[in-house]
Amino acid sequence: MDQRLKVLWSRLLHLRSSAAALAAASGALVVAERHSRLVRLDPQTGASLWEQNVEDCWGTTVVAGNRCLYLSQAGVLHCFDVHSGQRMWSTPKLRLRHYVSVSGSVVFLGGWRGYRPLIRVDLANGELFPGQFPGPTSDSSLAWPLPVRLDPERGCTANAILIAPAKQAALLLLDARTGVTKGEWSLPAPVRFPDSGIAFSASEDGRVVFLSGRRRVMALHPATGVEILWRHDRDLPSLPPILTGRTLWLAEDTGVTIIDLDRSARSEVVRLPPGATSEGVPVSGGALFARAGNQLIMMNRAGEIAACVRLPGRIDRLLPDGRSLVHAIGKGHLTTIDISTTPT
Repeated sequence: MDQRLKVLWSRLLHLRSSAAALAAASGALVVAERHSRLVRLDPQTGASLWEQNVEDCWGTTVVAGNRCLYLSQAGVLHCFDVHSGQRMWSTPKLRLRHYVSVSGSVVFLGGWRGYRPLIRVDLANGELFPGQFPGPTSDSSLAWPLPVRLDPERGCTANAILIAPAKQAALLLLDARTGVTKGEWSLPAPVRFPDSGIAFSASEDGRVVFLSGRRRVMALHPATGVEILWRHDRDLPSLPPILTGRTLWLAEDTGVTIIDLDRSARSEVVRLPPGATSEGVPVSGGALFARAGNQLIMMNRAGEIAACVRLPGRIDRLLPDGRSLVHAIGKGHLTTIDISTTPT
């Protein structure tokens, strides 16, 4: 089958925006650019749908339902209507925070690289919740908190937040509004995550996949607990693993390791364009990986390179949008790729 990675459009951002300044959800694509502008773009064409002034382009953008949040590096959290761009509210004096996670009607803001206690903001009006949110103390860096929706049929509150401290070999699942512990699991070693704080990836069956230490790949399902998926024989980079069905994908500096969990068999793809492997995202039938040197590589489960394309600049982050589009933000550019066929 002929495989293609088609570049639909590319947009010059004019500055090197933060990789976290890009958000995509339900067909909504929003990015901060040009010093102080937040824009919503048409994912298919790149055409601008609305724009709003913000303080800078080095903050964090999140789309949650019909709201778009932008936390500027200057410490102002803005909320816009994602469809019209109308400003709903703005809350200042939130400096030295970078993580933005939305769980139900609660917005969690984490410290710069996690070194500040979590605070909460009401999504409806931008008001701060009183008191400090329970959880690890500020002397431990936190991974980017992950919103988790629990099964209400089990008598649990629907909205919770998953927390992983860098200095504690444990996962904590806390009720988003009350902070009550809904789950706590011991790990062989603390969750490993990069400076960006992104430690987790989600599989199609609802499990959360992560690294525990440098060599263990683990998964959590709130209903069944944690399990070790794979023990690697060498240290892994601090990148979230990818789980698609029963196939595990591990990005490594020298290439990509693909593991069939049913057979405990693995294949190593090392004949790749020069440069280390970094970001990876699942796509239909396989996975897409960024390589140093501006290369995007699509692989199928057999370890075959299905397609390759070179982008205008270095790739800092990949963000899938449905089953056919992937957005890549890098050094001063945003590019959208259409995955037109499915790897086999």
